[in-house]
Amino acid sequence: MIQKIADLPQQQQIMVLVVLLAGLGAFWWYYVNPIGAEIETLESQILELAVEVERAEEIERRLPEFKEELDALLARMDELRGVLPDEKETAEIVRRVEQLAVESNLDIQSFTPQGTEPSGFYERWPINIALEGNYNNLGLFFQRVAQFTRIINVDNISIRGLGGTDQQRSIAATCTATTFVLSDEGS
Repeated sequence: MIQKIADLPQQQQIMVLVVLLAGLGAFWWYYVNPIGAEIETLESQILELAVEVERAEEIERRLPEFKEELDALLARMDELRGVLPDEKETAEIVRRVEQLAVESNLDIQSFTPQGTEPSGFYERWPINIALEGNYNNLGLFFQRVAQFTRIINVDNISIRGLGGTDQQRSIAATCTATTFVLSDEGS
């Protein structure tokens, strides 16, 4: 075949060469070039996947650490369930708050639990309390409520003087003590 081309006149040889080069160019343009671009795309995807695999392997290496952290958090959650019980425990709370008031030398005039107010995984449970005593004993009562094992927020405090000469019953105070209960959704 090369001999036949060599026997052709020079002008025809140039034409055959141009046709062959055009054919090679078309082959390159339509077949090889797209495959090269696809190869580049695949190589970049491989690099991205390699980075993701490396990240996943790092997370896998840290899995025991995550399990320890999860166990610690679960233990802490169990510990906190005692502070945020599953039920209202009305009788127990009434008894304990009454005990705190008695220990603080205060008289409970009223203790009125209100309805619960949903707030996410827990419910707010306000309790209106009316007390009589003196300033020091009221401060002692609030201090003991603050140190109580269950979370109790005290707000809406109103204090008024009773008048009279009894130093042990010189003020009347009302407040709202709000405690929290784990809602059915959170259990």
